[in-house]
Amino acid sequence: MPLFDTHIAVDWSARSQPSPPQKSKDAIWWAAACVRGGAMQGPEYERTRHAAVERLTDFIAKELDAGRRVLAGFDFPFGYPAGVAEHVTGNASALALWDWLEERIEDDESNANNRYEVAEEINWRYPGLGPFWGRPDNWPHPDVPTRASDRTHTEEFLPPEPAEKRIADLRAPNAKTVWQLAYTGSVGSQTLLGLPALKRLTTHRRIAGRAAVWPFHTGLRAPNAQFVITEIYPSLLKPQINKSKGAGEIVDAAQVRVNAQAFARLDAANKLAPLFKGAASLTRGERRRIETEEAWILGLGHEKALRAAAD
Repeated sequence: MPLFDTHIAVDWSARSQPSPPQKSKDAIWWAAACVRGGAMQGPEYERTRHAAVERLTDFIAKELDAGRRVLAGFDFPFGYPAGVAEHVTGNASALALWDWLEERIEDDESNANNRYEVAEEINWRYPGLGPFWGRPDNWPHPDVPTRASDRTHTEEFLPPEPAEKRIADLRAPNAKTVWQLAYTGSVGSQTLLGLPALKRLTTHRRIAGRAAVWPFHTGLRAPNAQFVITEIYPSLLKPQINKSKGAGEIVDAAQVRVNAQAFARLDAANKLAPLFKGAASLTRGERRRIETEEAWILGLGHEKALRAAAD
């Protein structure tokens, strides 16, 4: 039997104002693929994070109420490098950091948000200047340096600066550091704004009690919750996305469509479960860090199977 009935892929955005009324790139897109029959929902276009969470909550809740099992993948990191959660919150748990961020991030219905203020607050907890960087020159947050090379550290103070990348980021081709907040390919802002959104989604009254975060709630194994959220990295299927992209189709739309279909096809063939185990080469210590603090990208280490499904 397949693990899930419905597979959702979400391309997130950190825009500070609503995306254009006309469908565009660098906005929030999502698509859902059914395991049985291969029917698709979307790709759907959302102008704000608030609207995206509302629509996803409604769609997922209806699927759950109908007795279907749902897997939803989001394209931003679910954790920070090991040691960050404990240094910021006092608890070596990524979910404790989710709670900490939810208490501080302000993100209204028009996408206006305070992510740079929160990034500054985290930077203040480390000696020197950083680790967050990527501030546009005209933005008034001087404790977030503009460039990575502007960062400084003071070695005589402890704890040391956090690692630049997680275990998963070191293995995923061209993965960016979570500390980069702006400029091409950055994921830092999406993470700061995305993690509180995931907390609201999974604890919503229509969903609460049926959701699990992989691998923090489940470990590196196939989960048995009715609704599971995972981290994905759409670029693992970049060749397949380019091949499948229709004339005039926005690449963000193509990538959520291709990723949702690939995971659904793997599941339909009863080949999805191994992906939840992570890469076979992970050590016991690495697995412990991934399960508690850093998270893992679903499909990383199983690219051949994922790409075969996409093809």
